[in-house]
Amino acid sequence: MNLLVNGNCEKWEGYSVGQVDYLCGWSLRSHQGSVFEERKIVYEGIASAKLCSPQKGITAFVSQKVPVTPGHRIRIAHHYLMDGESGNGARMYCYFRQNASSNISNSVLATFYDKNTLDIIRGGGYGVPGFSDTVGEWKSFDYSIRVPAIANYFVFEIHSYAGTTFYVDDCYVIDLDN
Repeated sequence: MNLLVNGNCEKWEGYSVGQVDYLCGWSLRSHQGSVFEERKIVYEGIASAKLCSPQKGITAFVSQKVPVTPGHRIRIAHHYLMDGESGNGARMYCYFRQNASSNISNSVLATFYDKNTLDIIRGGGYGVPGFSDTVGEWKSFDYSIRVPAIANYFVFEIHSYAGTTFYVDDCYVIDLDN
């Protein structure tokens, strides 16, 4: 079972006529309308999330916090398509939390994970370069990780940075031990 609400990015609600739509169940950063419902470029279903960061200083992101069980393995997966990139591209920016609002620091996470794993999930910091910069082709991200013994929440987050148009679809966080 997917722990993410509306992980398939299918349900959107408009704030009002002429306003940017809202991806139900998710937190968004949408400067100057930088997160959109997309109905033409989708991996599966009828919609995806389009993250546009047209200039420096504009970061678009989608984020969702889910409860996790300490010690369980979770699978983090999604599909993405890069439509255009210059500069910093797009990347995951996931992290664990002990409570609803306190991120577990990279230095603490480094005691649980090797550098490669820590870089992959981002641990709330900057790691390896972003996603594949191959333009116009759907790619998959799929990685399993054990939840640290001190974590009660996982925040699934994807950022798009200046000069980047990035599509995200079918996002999953699955507890493999349930």
